[in-house]
Amino acid sequence: MPGQKPPFEELYREFLNRIYAFVRTQVGNQADAEDVTAQVFIKAYEAYDRFELRAATPAAWLFQIARNASLDHHRRVGRRERLARTVAAQPEEEVDPGRMAEERMQYQALMELVGRLPDRQREVISLRHSGLSFLEVGSLLECSEDAAKMLYHRAVKAVRGALPAEGSG
Repeated sequence: MPGQKPPFEELYREFLNRIYAFVRTQVGNQADAEDVTAQVFIKAYEAYDRFELRAATPAAWLFQIARNASLDHHRRVGRRERLARTVAAQPEEEVDPGRMAEERMQYQALMELVGRLPDRQREVISLRHSGLSFLEVGSLLECSEDAAKMLYHRAVKAVRGALPAEGSG
């Protein structure tokens, strides 16, 4: 039967890493991201009986819960650490330590620029890079698919405009 809900365990396995990655970009550190992600799946499990596929895709539903949980987290702890984003752990492999340090600094600088964006622009980048479609992003941000696309492209343009010109500095 089309439109049948998958078992919750299937959703958990499919979305755990994506939800964690999104939450990590929103809360900024591993310990808080793990706590908030756990809260997301507890809330989702408790509400799963009421979830209807016709109202939202599983991804949009879970990311809405994650978005709300991240906002709740910020209300609890305040905005003091929003700009202090930590770098996500990179897989260990044999690389040039100098190159790795340079890439890490570039990544930190990029995350700092994204962290300075207005809330909606930062969210649209995080949601889009978590694998959601523009339609799903628009649904979460309560705007149209086209508005989500425009918001995303403006956010990317703002980040690009804030990047130092290549070869300078």
